[in-house]
Amino acid sequence: MEVSEKVDVAQFESLLKAKPALMVYFFQEKCGVCTGLFPKVQEMVKVEFPEMELLVLDAHQYRELAAQLRMMAVPGILVYFEGKEFFRANGLVTLGELRTKIGRYYNLMFG
Repeated sequence: MEVSEKVDVAQFESLLKAKPALMVYFFQEKCGVCTGLFPKVQEMVKVEFPEMELLVLDAHQYRELAAQLRMMAVPGILVYFEGKEFFRANGLVTLGELRTKIGRYYNLMFG
């Protein structure tokens, strides 16, 4: 699983301001659901939501940021549009649910 470059809280807040659409994916290496879901989420973002930035963070390595964002379970997915939290999933989420939740607003912004 690829891991994004080091990101501290200030850099994260800068990303939120700079990127109109951002998905944050928190995972842990020992989490089977995390490692199984990630390639599917990554492919969905690449194909269906190409304007969305995907930030992949190890929840253990980024404990402080995860706690500040109230990500208490993995996989943890946060979606932001224009710097505002739009969708959150702590634990298991289906691709269909993710696609439906993101798709409508994404298409309004970029469609």
